[in-house]
Amino acid sequence: MRLKDLTGETYSRLTVVERAESAPNGNARWLCQCSCGRQVVVDSYRLRKGITKSCGCLRADVSRKNIFENPKTRQNMGRSDNLPLYQGTSVDRLKPNSRNRSGVIGVSFDRCSQKWVARLMYRGHLVLNQQFADMDDAILARKQAEERYVKPILEEYAKTSAE
Repeated sequence: MRLKDLTGETYSRLTVVERAESAPNGNARWLCQCSCGRQVVVDSYRLRKGITKSCGCLRADVSRKNIFENPKTRQNMGRSDNLPLYQGTSVDRLKPNSRNRSGVIGVSFDRCSQKWVARLMYRGHLVLNQQFADMDDAILARKQAEERYVKPILEEYAKTSAE
C-alpha cells in the first residue's frame, strides 16, 4: 500500500508540514502547523477522518464560547465571592454538599471495593485518600486530617474576612 503524501494539505485548522515518525501501531504520522501557530504531530487516519482538527486550541475556543453564551455563567462572572480561595484552598469546598450521602464531607462509599473512602484535598494536593472497612474509621481519619490541614486555614480565613 502506497503512502499518500499529505504535505501542504489543510485539514480544519491543521496544515501538514512534513512526515513524522510512524506511530507504534505502524500508522503514518505528520507534523502539522496549527492556525494558532503551534505545531503538533498527528496520526494520518485521525487527520484525514477529521478526528483531530487542531492542536487543542479548537476545544479551548469552543469551551470559551460556550461559557460566555451561558447566561448563568455570565451573570456570575467577576464576582469574587463565587470561588473564595484562601491560601490556595477553596473554602467553599469545605462546606456541606447536597450530594453528600455519608453525612460527612470527604467520606464516601466505594461500591467497587465495598469500602469507605476518606479524602481531603489541600492546596491542590490529595493529602488523604484511604479506604476503610468501617465508616467510623473513615470519619475519624477525615476529622484528623481536617484538624491538621483545614482548621488552621478556616481560623485564619475567619479572622481576615471579619476585618
